[in-house]
Amino acid sequence: MITYRQPIALDIPVLVTLDKELFPYSPWNTAQFKEEFAGIPRTRFMSVAEIDNKIIGYCGVFLPAPGVEADILTVAVLPEFRRQGIAREFMSQIEEWSQERGASAMMLEVEHTNESAIELYKSLGYMKISVRMDYYGPGSDAFVMRKDFA
Repeated sequence: MITYRQPIALDIPVLVTLDKELFPYSPWNTAQFKEEFAGIPRTRFMSVAEIDNKIIGYCGVFLPAPGVEADILTVAVLPEFRRQGIAREFMSQIEEWSQERGASAMMLEVEHTNESAIELYKSLGYMKISVRMDYYGPGSDAFVMRKDFA
């Protein structure tokens, strides 16, 4: 059974290892995770998904102040656990937290070849608004997507 919880400092080594596996072109290091954790719950929200006390995915969002856009920092799920609704649940948690704190919209970057993530985001109401060339490394562009809150 998949469970969700807030991450704790003891999770950082596991998250660093997973980030290297899932995002080898630009993984977060320990200091970056510590910086993100320092903003919880004031300006950041993070969640982890677990099965049998093993972290299988994580997400994070940054909202500097009410009335501005929230920036989705990461949504990551180990390949063998994809297509089980974990990313969709993460997006629900991220949006709920952001709306409760007065976000005007949500923004994210997604690798242009990540078709399953792009389809998920579109199904949730995100629209492609621009492209960031070489964002994920040479020849690996990012689509910038946005969802406005009414």
